[in-house]
Amino acid sequence: IHGKYEESFQLLFNWKTQMEISQPGSIIEIEVEKIGKKMCFKRLFVALRPCIDGFLAGCRPYIGVDASSLKGKYTGQLASATSVDGHNWLYYVAYGIFHSETEDNWVWFMQQLQRVVGSPSGLVISTDACKGLETAVSAVFPQAENRECMRHLYGNFLKQYQGDVFTEHLYPAARAYTEWLFKWHMEKIFQAAPDAIDYLEQHHNRLWYRCGFSEESKCDYLTNNVSESFNSQIRHMKGLLLHELVDGIRELIMEKRYLRKQIANKMAEGILPNVLKELHQVNSNLRVAKVARSDEDCAEVTLVDAYNNTRRQTVDLKNQKCSCRVWQVTGKPCHHALAWILSNRGVQISDFVHEYYSVAKFKAAYEGRVTTMPDRSQWPVVDLGFQVWPPLQKRAPGRPKVQRIRGALEKGPKKKVRCS
Repeated sequence: IHGKYEESFQLLFNWKTQMEISQPGSIIEIEVEKIGKKMCFKRLFVALRPCIDGFLAGCRPYIGVDASSLKGKYTGQLASATSVDGHNWLYYVAYGIFHSETEDNWVWFMQQLQRVVGSPSGLVISTDACKGLETAVSAVFPQAENRECMRHLYGNFLKQYQGDVFTEHLYPAARAYTEWLFKWHMEKIFQAAPDAIDYLEQHHNRLWYRCGFSEESKCDYLTNNVSESFNSQIRHMKGLLLHELVDGIRELIMEKRYLRKQIANKMAEGILPNVLKELHQVNSNLRVAKVARSDEDCAEVTLVDAYNNTRRQTVDLKNQKCSCRVWQVTGKPCHHALAWILSNRGVQISDFVHEYYSVAKFKAAYEGRVTTMPDRSQWPVVDLGFQVWPPLQKRAPGRPKVQRIRGALEKGPKKKVRCS
């Protein structure tokens, strides 16, 4: 049914040729290397034309990059580049395959990704703590904002430093949109362990705190969850032969884009309904203490928080700014802006939401369709002048692991108790 493992690598070139016929404009690169007298598969990169156009036309300039291990006879890595649309739904940009997460492979993958997306203004690349990947991002996207996944950082940090002061202040420091609040939390950590700050600066020197995020991308993600979502969606494909894997992901993207295009066609123009619903829910829970106007567009807004404390922020409607910085970073009015917007008659919330959350942008993201294509028996047969062999793979020492390595924050499996 699936064919032979050895034939799968040759079939990748047939699949590429069929894709160039069915979906012209897509970027598909396959590299081979000579090992001894044989030409062996080395790595692959795929970016479908509709995904490229949709990302540039309708998505925020945010890309999460990650890789996960394949489970079949070929035990390589499946790399992915994913983004988010206006609904914060996972958006597929590109994917690739290589044997291991080396710096050379990541630089190659990022170079192909640079061909796909270019260097849009405000581009953000979010990664985990993989050293080879971080180096590749700096080399290929020197102008991009390189963020580091807070979940990975937090797990690594707690291996070195344990105590309530770290669990109570590290994540709040990352969530803080303003520099003064970030520094306040970091000062608490410094008082408990001065060397913890040196550890973060030495081992986690990418952006992991919101107060350092740019205001152009309109995305405040602290974690690389978009990549984890992709890995979860394709987990049932990881044991397939490579030609089936790449075609299975193509089919997944095709169906997802069609479903979301149907949703988009049913929407009226304006801001996405879910975004407006979210903002109205926030407004229903506001506790406004005072709104002091300075001008038609400027005011001081004082709110009461969950702990009955009052805090005053300045709001500028004309420039869509608030001193809490939530509005500038996310592109959606913050609590203080909502309090003043809704106190003005004739003013609509939708007038103050960034266009990234508009129906027009959502439709643009899913405008192009992934075309259908036949099965492998009807793909063009490509004569390369040589046979493509499977890559040489080194077997890991010891007994093969059945369970994946768990993170520092995950609970281990329950131990079985044998009854005598």
